[in-house]
Parts: sequence; C-alpha cells; structure tokens
Amino acid sequence: MFYIVSKLLAFLVQPIIWVFILLIISLFYKSQRRKMLIISICTFYFFSNGFIADEFTRLWEVERFTPKSTYDVGIVLGGISNYDKRTKAHNFNENADRLMDTEQLYHKGIIKKIMLSGGNGLLFNDGYIESEAMRDYLLANKIPIADIIIENRSRNTIENAMNSAEILKERYNEGSFLLITSANHMKRAQLCFNKAKLEITAFPTDCTTSYRSTGYEYILFPRAEALERWQDLIHEWIGYIVYKMKF
Repeated sequence: MFYIVSKLLAFLVQPIIWVFILLIISLFYKSQRRKMLIISICTFYFFSNGFIADEFTRLWEVERFTPKSTYDVGIVLGGISNYDKRTKAHNFNENADRLMDTEQLYHKGIIKKIMLSGGNGLLFNDGYIESEAMRDYLLANKIPIADIIIENRSRNTIENAMNSAEILKERYNEGSFLLITSANHMKRAQLCFNKAKLEITAFPTDCTTSYRSTGYEYILFPRAEALERWQDLIHEWIGYIVYKMKF
C-alpha cells in the first residue's frame, strides 16, 4: 500500500498539475474566475522561473567533494534508465552521471567494488531490472564482473538501503562505503542508509552548477526545465519527510 501511495504522490507533487487543477477550478467557479486565473498565472511563473528553481535546488543539494580515501564498495542507486522493448535499448536519463562518475571512481582506484542497487520501480512491473542494465554498461567499459555486486529487488530508496545493507553487512562487515547518487537525492538516500544502520560517505553527482547566470532571459523568462526541477525537488522533500516519519 505504501508503495502505491508513494507513486500517487509522485504524480500529485508536480507543479504543472497544480496549475492545471487551478485552471479547471476557474472554469467552474465563475465568480472567482479572475482570482483563480491570477493565482494560476503567478503559480506557473514562480515554478517555471529557472533562477528560483536553481536557488532552491542548491539549498537542498549535498555539496560535492573530492574523495581522498579508498573505499571497499561504491553503492550506486538506480533511477537512471529505462528500457525500450521495441529497439531493445537502455535509455539513460539526466541522472546517468551516477553511473559515469562511478566508472571514473573505479578506474582511479577510489572504489574497489561497485554495488548496483535497483530493481524495477514502476507501479506495473514490466520485467526490466535496472541494476542488470547498469551492469551491462560497466562490463562494456572494461569493469570485470568479479568487481560488480548486484542488488536487484529494490523498488524505491528505502528498499535500496535496506537490501544493500543486508548484502554488504554479510560480505564487508567492517567495510567502508561510498554512496553515489544525485545531489538532490542524497539527503533522502543518506536518511535511508542511516535507518538501515550502514555507515556511508556521500558522493553526490549531477550537482547544480555553482556559478549563477545573470542573463535576463534566465532570470525573467519561464523555462520548461524549471518545472521539472521543482517536481524533483518537491518529490525529494515529501519523500524525506515520509521516510523520516514512517521508518
């Protein structure tokens, strides 16, 4: 039930859905139409402003760092790809830096082993196992199968943590672990791994750029990607609160 509710929330937290609902309400309440339209426009402008979206995202993200130590295992969380059955292709999304950075960390000798954590996160499972797709990518990039650990049952972040911790505590009881996931997802992931009683060091990827643009089109004009940023950010906030209260 919790998993189904979380998927429903993921849909409802989208700012574009809020704007759509406000516009629908304005159609049925003629006496409040002007007011509802103004609220709709203001809501849309706020959440489509790239400058505002980036500032809030920076405040939430965990800051990136350069590892100085060596870690037994780098734990990579899924949520970076999907599968096209017709073309039989693995399509990586904007979070693919998780895997690209992991590959570089391995080749630099910073992590000795790679754990790929991710099963199928869809509400209706289509049989695609994300950790196995990530494994295929790493094998094609000259990382030996002996250095890859698979966790393929998890559907969300809390299951990533619990399932990964179960495997790692058995194999590396006194090991050191580097958690690799997106900067805006890291706080929720850290919370989950803390609840799984696995000590990790956070290595955030695909961070928002540290420099700030001063272009007027960036500061003033609506941008479609800002809506996506807010969708991800609100999803993380709600997920963090729910995981903190429930688990």
